[in-house]
Amino acid sequence: MKKYKNKTLGDTISTIGSMLLFLLFTGCLLIMIAVAAGAYSRISKGFDKTFGASASLRYISNKLKSAESAEIGENGTALYLKSDGVLDIIYFKDGALYENNLSADAEPSTEGGSKIFALGDMNISEDGDLYKITVMFNNEQNFTYIRR
Repeated sequence: MKKYKNKTLGDTISTIGSMLLFLLFTGCLLIMIAVAAGAYSRISKGFDKTFGASASLRYISNKLKSAESAEIGENGTALYLKSDGVLDIIYFKDGALYENNLSADAEPSTEGGSKIFALGDMNISEDGDLYKITVMFNNEQNFTYIRR
């Protein structure tokens, strides 16, 4: 086996070139990972905002449109919807939007029910011939108007 005691200038340049190429590749990978992490963060925040605020508004407004009769209760934090012999109660309690389905002749109650969305606040009010639905999500208030 041959042993080289002296490295030539070509061997040194080759080694440095290989290391620089490796460092360039590593740097590019780190930049790509940082860009992807930033994009994911923006997408995640946008999804949370869209799902939390606008999805809850659309859900309530679709339920309101499909009901035969509607009544606001609990100082604007509950909505009693009747259709086809079913009483559908949508209400805000303990930082979340809940829904409970009962028989139309049952006494309305904002207890029990299934959690649908996590919200900061919800209020339903009448504004002329319209219902105004307001929800608070991540300290941002969103609202929509629905015809009666």
